Amino acid sequence: MNFFEQQDKARSKTFRLVGLFLLSIVTLGIIAFFAVYLGYITVFEDEYYYIEEEAFSFALLFTVVFVIILLSATWIKIIQLRRGGGTQVAKELGGILLEVGNLENIGDVPQHKIKVLMNINKEMALASGVPVPNLYLIEDEGVNAFAAGYSPLNSVIGVTSGAINALTREELQGVIAHEYSHILNGDVKINLRFAGIVFGLTVIYYIGEFLLRFFTRGSRRRSNKKGGAGGIIIIIAIALFVIGLLGRVLANIIGSLVSKQREFLADASAVQFTRNPNGIANALNKIRSGFGSEVTSASSSKFSHMFFGTPANSSGFSAFGTHPPLIDRIKRIDPTFDFSKSYGDQKSKAPTTKKVKRDNKAFIENVAGAIVATQAGNVQSVNIKKASEILKKIPDQLLSYASKKTEATPLLYALIMAGSKQTKLIGSIQKRIISEKYGSDISFKDLEDKTESIKRLDLGYRLPLLNLIIPSIKQLTEKEKSLVKFCVKGLALADGKISTLEIAAIQILKSALNDKDDNFGSNNEDVECLSISRVVCFIASKGKMSEVNTKKAIEKGLNVCKRSPFFSKHSSKLTPLSEVTPEDVLKSLETLSNSIFKKKEVCLNAFSETINFDKKITTEEKELQYAIFEALGCPHPKI
Repeated sequence: MNFFEQQDKARSKTFRLVGLFLLSIVTLGIIAFFAVYLGYITVFEDEYYYIEEEAFSFALLFTVVFVIILLSATWIKIIQLRRGGGTQVAKELGGILLEVGNLENIGDVPQHKIKVLMNINKEMALASGVPVPNLYLIEDEGVNAFAAGYSPLNSVIGVTSGAINALTREELQGVIAHEYSHILNGDVKINLRFAGIVFGLTVIYYIGEFLLRFFTRGSRRRSNKKGGAGGIIIIIAIALFVIGLLGRVLANIIGSLVSKQREFLADASAVQFTRNPNGIANALNKIRSGFGSEVTSASSSKFSHMFFGTPANSSGFSAFGTHPPLIDRIKRIDPTFDFSKSYGDQKSKAPTTKKVKRDNKAFIENVAGAIVATQAGNVQSVNIKKASEILKKIPDQLLSYASKKTEATPLLYALIMAGSKQTKLIGSIQKRIISEKYGSDISFKDLEDKTESIKRLDLGYRLPLLNLIIPSIKQLTEKEKSLVKFCVKGLALADGKISTLEIAAIQILKSALNDKDDNFGSNNEDVECLSISRVVCFIASKGKMSEVNTKKAIEKGLNVCKRSPFFSKHSSKLTPLSEVTPEDVLKSLETLSNSIFKKKEVCLNAFSETINFDKKITTEEKELQYAIFEALGCPHPKI
C-alpha cells in the first residue's frame, strides 16, 4: 500500500463525493419544484384564476428555500463534526472513553478483556506510527467497531461491548487492524464529510415528518377544510416528507458508491498488517452466524458507513448498502474458508516463520531503519510483534502514568527534562517554567522522580513512551493543551538548544493536537526549496561523517528533488547551507507540512538518501526521521 497514493485517492474521492452531493441537490431541487407546483395547482385550482403563475412563483420560492436548508444543514453538520472530530462521533453514539482510571465502572465487560483491547490498540499504534487513538466503548451486544477523525494523527476508535466479549484476541486484532486501515487510507475524513452529507440529505425528511404529525393532530380538532393556510402546510409537509425519502435513497446510493470498495480494501489491509487472515475472517463469520452487528444508538444510521459491519437498525436498502455482503468479504479474505466449521476449528493459513533469537536492543535499533517514503502508512506484522516487546520492556509504572490524564502531563515534561543537560542553572529555569504555569499543582519533586525513571529507560523506548502519552494529553481542554505546548518548548529551550529528541517531541505533540483540516498547495516553491535544503543539511550534520562525506550526502539528497518534476524548475534554489539551527528545521517542517502529498513523498525520499549515504543511522537521525514523518502527516513506526 502506497500511503501517498492512497491519500491522493482519498482526496479525489472527496471531490467525487462533493460532486455526487451537488448532483443530488439539483435532482431533489427539480423534484421539489414540480411536486410543489403540481400540488399547488391541485389544491387551489378552484380558488384562483391565474393559478399557473402563482403556482410557479410559490414552487420557485419553495425550491430556493429548500436548497438553502439542505446546503445549510449539511454545512452546519460538517462544521460540527469538524470541530469535534472523531470524539464528536463517539459521543453522539453514546461512547464511553476507556482510560485506566475508569475501567472498573464499565458495564458487563470484564476488565481483562478491555486491557487486551487497549494493548492491541497500543501495539497497532506503535507499529503504524499514528498517535495512539483514544478508545471508546459502545454498549451494544452486536459485534462492531468504527474509526473516526479528520487525519491519521487525531482519530479515535470505538468498539462495541459485544465485540470485546465475543471475539478472541486474534479476531479483535483483525477488527482493529481493519479500522487502522481506514485511518491510514484517509477514509476517516471522507466518512466524516459523508456523515454531514447524509444529515443534509435526510434532514428534510424529518422536517416533513414533524409537519405531517403536527398537521394531522391539529386537523382532528378542525373541520377538514380544503385550501387556505392548512392547504399550503399540507403541500409543504407532504413534499418535504416524500422528497426526504428520496434524499435518504440518494444518500444510500452515494454511500454505496464510495464505501463498498473501501471496505474490501480495509479487509485486505488488515490481513496484510497482521499476516493472519483467520482473525478478521472469523470475526466477520461470527457476525454472519448469529452474533450480529446491531448498534442501537439513534445516531447509528447517520454513521452506518463508518462501522466494521452494518448496524442492524441503519436506514438503507440492500441494493445500496455501504458494506458488501459478509460472505463476499470473507471469501475475498480467504477463498477456502469453511463456513461449516466452528470458530475454534478455523486455523490460520498464514505461513509460519522461523523465530530467530536476537539481541533486543540491536533489533529495535535496526527495525526502524533509515527513513524511506514506502514505510509511511505501512504496518508490518514484525513491527506489531516488536511493539508488543517494547510494551513489555517499558516499566509498568511509566505505562500507568502515561495512561492517566493527571499523570501524563508531568510525565511528558519529565521526558523532555531527561534529555536536557543537568546543571543547577538549567534545573532552576525548568523549575521556574513549571511553577509559573502550574504553581503547586505539579510537584517538582515528583517531576524529578519521573525524570530519573526515564533516564534509566533505554533511549530506544523514549519516543514510543511519548506516543503512549499522547491519548491522555488529547483529553485536556484547549487551554490546557496550549499550556502543555508552551511548557514543552520552554523546557526544551532551557539548556539553550533543541536536541533532535526535543524536535521530535515538539513535532509529534504539535501534530497530534492539531485539529485543523489539511491546507495543501499554499506554499511558494522557492520557500519549499529553502525548507528542503535546511532539513537535508541539518540531517547530514547529524550523521557523524567527515566534512567531505557530509557534503556528498547533502548533494545526494538535494539531487532527488532536482530530478523531480515538482522542483526541477527551481533546482537552483536547492543549494547546500552552511549553518542550520533546530529552530530553522522546525519552521521548515511547518512549511513542508502544507505541501501536497506527492511533494511530501519526494521530500521523504530526499531525506532518505541523505540518511542512507553512509549506510548507518544514528540515534539523532532516527529522532529526526520521527519528527519529519509527524510534520508531514505521514505515519511511521515508532519502534
